[in-house]
Amino acid sequence: MKRASALVCALIVAVFMMAPAAFAAGTDDAAADKSAAAAKTDLELVNSSPEDGATGVAVDNLSVKMRFNKDVTPASDDIRKANAKQFKMVDSDGKKIPLKVYYSEKEKGLILVAADVYDGSSKNRIKGGADYTLTVGRNFQATDGSTTGQQIAVKMTTLNQGRSTAIYMLLMVLMMAGMVFFTVRSTKNAEKKKKEERELKEGVNPYKEAKKSGKSVAEVVAKENKKKAKKEEAIRRQKEAEAAIEAEIIEKIRRESNKRVSAPRAISSAGSTLKLKVVNDAGHKVDPAKAKSDSEAHKSNKGTTNPKGQSGKARNKKGKGKKKK
Repeated sequence: MKRASALVCALIVAVFMMAPAAFAAGTDDAAADKSAAAAKTDLELVNSSPEDGATGVAVDNLSVKMRFNKDVTPASDDIRKANAKQFKMVDSDGKKIPLKVYYSEKEKGLILVAADVYDGSSKNRIKGGADYTLTVGRNFQATDGSTTGQQIAVKMTTLNQGRSTAIYMLLMVLMMAGMVFFTVRSTKNAEKKKKEERELKEGVNPYKEAKKSGKSVAEVVAKENKKKAKKEEAIRRQKEAEAAIEAEIIEKIRRESNKRVSAPRAISSAGSTLKLKVVNDAGHKVDPAKAKSDSEAHKSNKGTTNPKGQSGKARNKKGKGKKKK
């Protein structure tokens, strides 16, 4: 009886000891299955151009560049065909737009989805100011076999070309009107300036101006003289200002052109190999150092025949005092 009780207790203890391991094994298997399922569906879209919700997208050559986090180059032709069916583009009315999918060989994970509407008909033509949606199915497959696991959508609105053309034409009209306005204004200012210069040069007929304005001749003359003096003063100041600016520029150029050295140097110190050749009256070559010493000796000897501080009259008187033997 005691032995049977001991066996039962031992069995109970063994069961309790085996239960955690069994539960742990079950947990590990579930985690492994979950990790394997995640590995099959971890293909993700990194970015797209245009982005989701973009507006003002070009109507011509409508396409979407999509970049994924993995290499999406199809491993076989069957996968390529299957992936092509995962892309779909529709307009706001649900009408399908034919597509072509291009895979990049240089950048892994990059594809280009382009609207294939150049079949000569207008039924598939991309419209301006319209909404389009590009979707990628959940079974789109990467090179390693993983998929997105969920549908990806990129919505966009094309550019309203009619409105853009109208705005462009309006800007052109405004620009032309501005050009005409400033041209007319410049012409009037030029004519006014020429008239003032002509009046300043020729003067105004005081009698004619007095009759026209109803003022006296003296008042017209005084006003004209005052106006002329003011104009001449303005011209004088303008010329002085221009002369001052010109002098400043010339001085600046002169300062920049002048090159100063700290001390005189021989040309050999700058790397010159030019040698000086000295010849005498007979055409024979002479050492420059010797020629210099001979020149200095000649100068010192010249001082003996022409004593310093002695005038010509003194020398002549001294010579006359000598008698020939």
